[in-house]
Amino acid sequence: MVAEGCVPMRPEDDPSWASYARTILEFRGTEPVRVDLARPIGPRAQAAFLAAGLPGCFGLVTPENPRGTRADPEANARRWHQFRQALPGTAVPVDGLDPDSAHRERGVGLGWPRSRVLALARQWEQSAIYWFDGHAMWVIGALTRTVPWRLGGGT
Repeated sequence: MVAEGCVPMRPEDDPSWASYARTILEFRGTEPVRVDLARPIGPRAQAAFLAAGLPGCFGLVTPENPRGTRADPEANARRWHQFRQALPGTAVPVDGLDPDSAHRERGVGLGWPRSRVLALARQWEQSAIYWFDGHAMWVIGALTRTVPWRLGGGT
C-alpha cells in the first residue's frame, strides 16, 4: 500500500496512460457484461451499471500496477488481497481489459463521493480513476495532475 507525500505525476509519466481510453470494463455476474470505454455510454451500459449495483455516479479504482507500471503477478495479488480486505462489501468487482483481452486489471466500482474514491486511489498509488457522472465516463487524475478526460468520443 502507499504513502503520504507521493510524488505527483504527469500523464507522460504513466506508461499506460494512452490505454485508458481503450479499456473494456467487464462486470462479472451470472452473465458477464462488457462496456467499451472508447464508445459513448448508452442505455445497455447504464443498465449493466445498475444491475451491478452502481446507480448514479460512481468511481472505478484498482490497487494493481501502481503508477501505471506493470507489477509482477504476485505483487498484484498481494495488493489485491490487502485492498479487498480493507473495502466494504458494497464494492462491486469490475475488471479493466485491453481490447484484445491480453491484459486484465482487477478493480472495483464504488458509489462514493469522487473525492473519497480519489483519496483511495492515491493511497494505492494510482495515476487516475474512472468516474461515471451519470452520463459519461471520465479519466480523473489521482496522482496525475491533468484536466479530466471524457471518454467515448463526447465533449
